[in-house]
Amino acid sequence: MLDQIATVADDLTEPHMHSESITGWDRNRHRKTRRWTTVQPGLLAQLHQSVIPVWSTPDDFGASSVPASRPPLAVEALSRHDEIAMAVLRWCTSMGLETRVSVESNVRALVGATPKLDEETAAALLDEMRQWRRWCLVLTGWEQLYCPAGVPCPIVGCGMRNSLRINLTNATALCRACGSTWTKDAEDDAGAIGVLADYIKQRTDRTAA
Repeated sequence: MLDQIATVADDLTEPHMHSESITGWDRNRHRKTRRWTTVQPGLLAQLHQSVIPVWSTPDDFGASSVPASRPPLAVEALSRHDEIAMAVLRWCTSMGLETRVSVESNVRALVGATPKLDEETAAALLDEMRQWRRWCLVLTGWEQLYCPAGVPCPIVGCGMRNSLRINLTNATALCRACGSTWTKDAEDDAGAIGVLADYIKQRTDRTAA
């Protein structure tokens, strides 16, 4: 369990290499494919960066920079980042840890203190950290974010309409009202992205009919 906590913490806080193939035309009008490798920040930093517009970098084929397709202010991303930061502070306080400047530093402090936790408390921390990671995964893909109009959240006790946010890039979803998440590797059917997709299809088909 300690290894799992450390792995999730790394996803949230540590930079990683990302590579993708980019095809385009060079200045001599020759079609070329090149491998573009970048260093991506941790998910918490990505979530914070998604709050404001960013500009894409120039490519290797001479194209000029263009604005990324993000909203002027991603209020949901800001709200979730603040919610995660407060939850991390709560954990630090409950474990008697000295709080630090950044949320990333506080997450790392939690990892360092986890060997002192009993199994039940460590499991609760792991569950909450996985929730933070799922929120980040959903809300850092604004270019491919789908919001099914008029579809209520399927969670009993929620049912809020227009609250579902689906990241089509990495097949994750979030209800902005109750915080429930859906992923490809969910441990139960209720949290599976495929189950949510079927539900949305049934609701939209019913509306269209």
